[in-house]
Amino acid sequence: MFAWLIAYWWLYLLESIIGAAVIGVLVLNADKLVGKEPSSLSGLKAGMITTGLLTFLAYLALIVGITRYLGYSGDVIVWTATVLSLGLILVQWLISPWLISAFYKTRDPRTPREEKAALLAERIARRSGLGRVRVRIADIDMPNAFAYGSPLGGSYIAVTRGLLHLLDDEELEAVLGHEAGHLRHRDVSWILALSVIPLAVYFAGRLLLYAGLLGGGDEREGSSSAALAAVGAALIAVSILFRFLIAHFNRLREYYADAHSALTIGTPRPLQRALAKIYLALKEGRGRVERHSFAEPLFIVAPLIEASGGMLVDIDYIVERLKYEEENPVIELFSTHPPISKRLRFLDKLASEVY
Repeated sequence: MFAWLIAYWWLYLLESIIGAAVIGVLVLNADKLVGKEPSSLSGLKAGMITTGLLTFLAYLALIVGITRYLGYSGDVIVWTATVLSLGLILVQWLISPWLISAFYKTRDPRTPREEKAALLAERIARRSGLGRVRVRIADIDMPNAFAYGSPLGGSYIAVTRGLLHLLDDEELEAVLGHEAGHLRHRDVSWILALSVIPLAVYFAGRLLLYAGLLGGGDEREGSSSAALAAVGAALIAVSILFRFLIAHFNRLREYYADAHSALTIGTPRPLQRALAKIYLALKEGRGRVERHSFAEPLFIVAPLIEASGGMLVDIDYIVERLKYEEENPVIELFSTHPPISKRLRFLDKLASEVY
């Protein structure tokens, strides 16, 4: 019992040290790791394919290497961790619509504005080649929208009350087009499928590290206690790298959803305006900026911060300013979404390529 408690304490300590070391190295090289926005739609697709294949092939190489080095012990642990991770992700995926709806307390549209959002979603879903997509309303002031669903629960796009108050119809349709893109590209399924890999690698590393600390292993197979602990520690470090790789893949899918919105609607400008308004509301007003705060056409050329004071702001001017917003590579490294400046510039590149 005493040995078990000591090993468990050391397990958490080693995990923390390994995690801090890996993240520290990544942060120091963040500017090299995040890269630039995709230069074209074809470049974006190539990046997604490369990232997905790299993740999958790296995991296969890990499985082969561990089983060859540790023998039967490593084989059992790796496949146990894989099956366990796959089961957890699968259950999460199947029941996620009910969990998300309960967490955000979403409801059916009731007001004319909410019903208009549902009509816009139906129109964009038809253009996207989707089946039935249900719109749900979250009574939250923060402007946001997100897509979710599963084979059991169906497909949904949730929009917050704050988003409905902030955007005009054209901009709202562009945001709905972005979320429809996530559904059309099956982004939830892709991200969850790839998420099995870092989770499985982490579980395998934890089991091996724990077994090594407790003195497990078999010298005849080459899986001594030291070997188990060393491989386990390495796998925990690798699992962190995989998580950042998945975050990079997720950021690429966000660009892809932006492209879907622009291509489906026929122009990227409404989405650019919507992104700028959402950014401004979150950064300056925490959702307090309303539609009437933005002048059209130009009324006052004002700094960003003036919008939260209730002044009229030309949103097209804001869009152009945000394209040159300074980016923090460390924040981007930890984010699932690209910075707004890169998203706006990518939409410009898409427009010059397609239109």
